[in-house]
Amino acid sequence: MSGFTLVKGNRSNNDRSADREILMHRIKKLLRVVALIAALISVIWIVHHLYQNTTFNDYEILSKAMRQDSDTSSYIAYNGHVLKLSRDGAEAFEGNGKAIWNVTYEMQDPQAATCGDCVAIADKQGTEIYIASASDDMSKVATKLPVMDLCVSRQGVVAAVLEDSGTSWIRLFDKTGEELASIKCTMAESGYPMDISISPSGYLLAVAYTRVEGANMRSSVAFYNFGEVGANESDHYMSGYDFEGMLIPRVKFLNDSTAFCVGTEKMVIFSGDQKPEKKYEYSFGTRIKGVFYSEDRIVLVKESTIEGGYTASVFNLAGEELLTIPFDINYIDVQVNKSRIVIYSDTHMIIYDMKGVVKYDGPLDDSTLLVSPTDKARRYILVNRETVKLIQLVR
Repeated sequence: MSGFTLVKGNRSNNDRSADREILMHRIKKLLRVVALIAALISVIWIVHHLYQNTTFNDYEILSKAMRQDSDTSSYIAYNGHVLKLSRDGAEAFEGNGKAIWNVTYEMQDPQAATCGDCVAIADKQGTEIYIASASDDMSKVATKLPVMDLCVSRQGVVAAVLEDSGTSWIRLFDKTGEELASIKCTMAESGYPMDISISPSGYLLAVAYTRVEGANMRSSVAFYNFGEVGANESDHYMSGYDFEGMLIPRVKFLNDSTAFCVGTEKMVIFSGDQKPEKKYEYSFGTRIKGVFYSEDRIVLVKESTIEGGYTASVFNLAGEELLTIPFDINYIDVQVNKSRIVIYSDTHMIIYDMKGVVKYDGPLDDSTLLVSPTDKARRYILVNRETVKLIQLVR
């Protein structure tokens, strides 16, 4: 029987020295990488800190395009671009005036709803809804009954309030025109639908109802679920809340799990991606002049005690009041996103960051109809009847 012997060799001093040199080389290389990362983080922090504390006193025009729009045209900030509505068509265009998409129609009083890249357009009391986006072909839905109000999801699911001889219907349609669901609304039972909002996913619907009971007025907010969870519920109804003696003209989904409503006396925030529940109430003593929002912020504009002045109260989704901004311009609109609040009139613009720092406070060159923020913090689109300008704030 043969065997073998395992012999354990000894490493030489040269081998151990080579190992130490390799280890030291790796450590030095690692330290250089760590130092480089630390330097980059420091540079990023310094640049960010400098920008956070930078204010701007002017702007430069990066591009300018001429337009000839009628006095009946209206403009909407649209996903970092601009949406123009007129009686003979709609057009989405960029800051340089280049068209993204357009559609022709004949409408007396066009109204539009947007969600991300998707737009739904209908004539007030018309029977057709146009659905458009930059990433998909145009489609058209025939409603048969007059459209009073509408909203749209990110995928193009449309919810519309339709009138039918004293009875209101809320019907959901997909982009092909197929009716997905229908809710009957009567003044004696649910009340009249003052406002509707569909979640970005298209699964949840919020409706603000108002009804009169004798000498009393009552409003309610109802939530419907058109996904699997709501399939077994009567009329897909999931939850609802009543509000005595208060009119609620506005309800809105901010994202797939957060909605809010604003009435004549209070704001209410609801939370839940299947069965929304009331999470927060905020009562206000003065009349609300305007309600503005983004995916994670709500802004309520109220008249202030200063004659001709206003205050803008900014809330997060938990209902916390983050800051209060005083201003005194006769504003046209307020645009809000994650980082900025833009308040503007036809001749003046004020921009705040979310810490309440004024980033810009100055005049606008022309009689401005719309200011649309872009995805770059310093760039904005200015629109009037004759021109569209892409501007950049400068010091």
